[in-house]
Amino acid sequence: MRSCNRRKLTLALDALIALQRKTWEDQTLAGVGYTFERSLQNLENRARYLNDSLLEAVFQQFLQVYASVPRTLCHDDLLPFNVIATENRAVLIDWECGGLLPYPASFARLIAHGEEKENAFFYMTREDKNFAVDYYYENLLKEKGITYAQWRENLAYFLFSEYCEWVFVGNKYGVTDGENFQKYLPLAKEQAGRIQRREFQINF
Repeated sequence: MRSCNRRKLTLALDALIALQRKTWEDQTLAGVGYTFERSLQNLENRARYLNDSLLEAVFQQFLQVYASVPRTLCHDDLLPFNVIATENRAVLIDWECGGLLPYPASFARLIAHGEEKENAFFYMTREDKNFAVDYYYENLLKEKGITYAQWRENLAYFLFSEYCEWVFVGNKYGVTDGENFQKYLPLAKEQAGRIQRREFQINF
């Protein structure tokens, strides 16, 4: 689903919502696949390579959020190319990083890296991202007792973590002059600033 449209996006969200509703806080899955403990260890490693006091401080806040929110079955690498969508069905593929994880993980991964440029590697409009935020809330999170304000705050942190991934890669492997580092460092800093100011509106 590298080139996203509203129909494909809705089908992908429906597929994600269906499996997450069925596995919400299902502790029988806690030790299966990509575990929470392993994912947390990987995120803590990410934090060691941010090399920026603002990013480091907000990432520690993110880790607290990560440990506190409800867990459900998540595909922790749900980039758009791991969604195959036809006219009436979407399938989430490549479950190497699947497990019982904090609920926003898959959703944030799916929408964080989409861009409005027609030739973007992942094309997704701002309108479709905003639609997805509300659709996921209305069709899953509301029934789980999560307020819309809580959802927006949690999502802000998880999007921040997504942006930090390429900061981590650039610093760890010495490619800070690379295109992805140069793109995501300002995104991560901007998102960190909004979080510190407790501005949780989504600005795509």
